[in-house]
Amino acid sequence: MFKKKLYSNNSSRPFKLSRTKIDLFFECRRCFFLDQKIGIRRPHGTPLVLSNRIVEDFKKELNICRVEKNIHFKVKELNKNLIPASHDKLDDWKSSFKGATFFDKSTNLLIYGIIDDIWWNRSTNKNHSVVIKSNSKKNPMSYENIWPGYWRQLSLYSYLLSKNLLSMSSTGLLVFINTPTSIEQMESDKNFNLNIFEKILDFDWIEPTIKEISKTLNNEKPPEGSKRCKYCNYYYNIKKLTNE
Repeated sequence: MFKKKLYSNNSSRPFKLSRTKIDLFFECRRCFFLDQKIGIRRPHGTPLVLSNRIVEDFKKELNICRVEKNIHFKVKELNKNLIPASHDKLDDWKSSFKGATFFDKSTNLLIYGIIDDIWWNRSTNKNHSVVIKSNSKKNPMSYENIWPGYWRQLSLYSYLLSKNLLSMSSTGLLVFINTPTSIEQMESDKNFNLNIFEKILDFDWIEPTIKEISKTLNNEKPPEGSKRCKYCNYYYNIKKLTNE
């Protein structure tokens, strides 16, 4: 059985820190500490099987476009001149076993993320990091209702790719697939909706956050729980009730 490697203050070996754990740090520093240093993880939610399948099918279509150097027909419908990029390390960067990595010597942290894709704009000759998500919301997506963590995800991917000596645009692309709500609809309706959101990315948070994560991990005691964290609130409420 796979045993999770936990952070140790005295270890000389680099500690792998994933993009998802950085998201956890933003959500709740206490949950992050308990996960990465003690080995107590949050309970898993229900997997989004249908949405994941549609995203994977879309990625397969993108790989065909990559080989043929064509724009995906749904991207072309949006008048975007974007082609899935090719690179000899792309398979590694997209692999769940490898990903794009960068070793931060000052903290001994090996930062890594599993890249969704890289698209090349043949009008500007620039590479863009791409995050692909799915939803089945009735109301159309807009910049106002996009979770900020998606933009952080794009920023980190672009940062990692730049550290791997790939010239990247400062603009990231967030692709949303509006998915059907049932397998029957998915099989009968191939004409799914695609939305692409573009934004100039913020990279200023990355290196200070890495240092703050290192500082948190090297503490002996976990931080205080976040009042916005439902997991910490559940724990404190149970503790309060059982002590009464």
